[in-house]
Amino acid sequence: VRVTGKVAINEDRISHIYPLVSGRVHEVNVQFGDRVKAGQVLAVIDSQEVGRAKLTLYQRTLETRLAEVNHKWQHEIATNTLALIAELSRGVPIAEIQVRFKDKPMGNYRERLLSAYSQLYKARVDYKRLKELSEKGITAGKSFIDAEAARDAAEAAFWAAVEQIKFQVQRDELSARQELEQASTAEAVSRELLTILGYHQIATEDIDPAVQGECISHYEVKAPFDGVVIGKDIVLLDHVDPKTRMFSVADFSTVWVRADIYEKYLPLLRELAGKTIQFHSQSYPGRTFQANVFYAGEIVDEKTRTLDMRALAPNPEGLLKPGMFVQLELPSRRFPDVLQVPSSAVTQLEDETVVFVPVGEGAYEARPVKVGRTAGGAVEILDGLEEGESVVVQGVFALKSELLGANVAEAGHQH
Repeated sequence: VRVTGKVAINEDRISHIYPLVSGRVHEVNVQFGDRVKAGQVLAVIDSQEVGRAKLTLYQRTLETRLAEVNHKWQHEIATNTLALIAELSRGVPIAEIQVRFKDKPMGNYRERLLSAYSQLYKARVDYKRLKELSEKGITAGKSFIDAEAARDAAEAAFWAAVEQIKFQVQRDELSARQELEQASTAEAVSRELLTILGYHQIATEDIDPAVQGECISHYEVKAPFDGVVIGKDIVLLDHVDPKTRMFSVADFSTVWVRADIYEKYLPLLRELAGKTIQFHSQSYPGRTFQANVFYAGEIVDEKTRTLDMRALAPNPEGLLKPGMFVQLELPSRRFPDVLQVPSSAVTQLEDETVVFVPVGEGAYEARPVKVGRTAGGAVEILDGLEEGESVVVQGVFALKSELLGANVAEAGHQH
């Protein structure tokens, strides 16, 4: 079966390109008909929205780095301070403490702890000395009692300082961690806003105003795939927004082949789904092209009584041009030999399908038959007739009327 088809653009490989931001066209790098590669910059837009988004991300990045440094510092201070408290609680001498924690940062907590510990250490020594003298009767009992009170006061002051400093260092570290989380979240939100605008990988130098200068507000419009510019709707300094179509790019490495197939070929069309068909073009005599049928039509056009068939054809050399007419070769549908009669020979008699078969001079028999498919003015006979038997093709209605009249007369006579 030969039908006429038409080459069309592969609608899955055409892109109408709109910007995601508003701005002014700063550069136009392609012309109508140019071949482009995937990711190639087609145009550049000056966009305040992009500039603000990049500067905001840069600021959030700096705040995150600062929060990271502060959190690291507070964590180190907390670790060193709690280690110092542990050593002081064990009663390690101050001289040894100062050597061990000499280069470990802990802010003003070192001074507060060592001051309280020094007073406690002195009070303990005084208490021990006066206790020995009091037991020997060398010093007055009041001096010993005063030393004991001073020691207890120093003990209370030291442990109060320890509890307060423990709370403060943990609070400061928690506060620094929360500030880092907040800064990281703000940076992630700013980064995601740029991702929505198409910036999926952003380096620090891409958003550094000192490096980028005025280019920080530039937004690049890129080709989504290899193809040809078949539409260019902007010029330099045009104002564009997300509703502005800037370019249309089509990939002609594959094309569609479309054909309107008459409904009488519907059984054939169903068998073609997913199959390869061949076609020819007058532009390339002797050349055979192939296409894979991906749509075999689901709706019959009410006016033309045809179905829309579509096939995908490879076009690596670019020989097939959309709009070109081609001749398709559809494999004909083959059926086994069947017994058939003209459709005019088949009629309904009461509740049966019959044909009239000659049985003698001027005599005819109404033979019940079982019919099958109907096509091209013929009806398939599945049962009731043998090959070679004759049937009445013309005058069937008259024979049917005569037979019905005879049946009625016979019924009246019997009554």
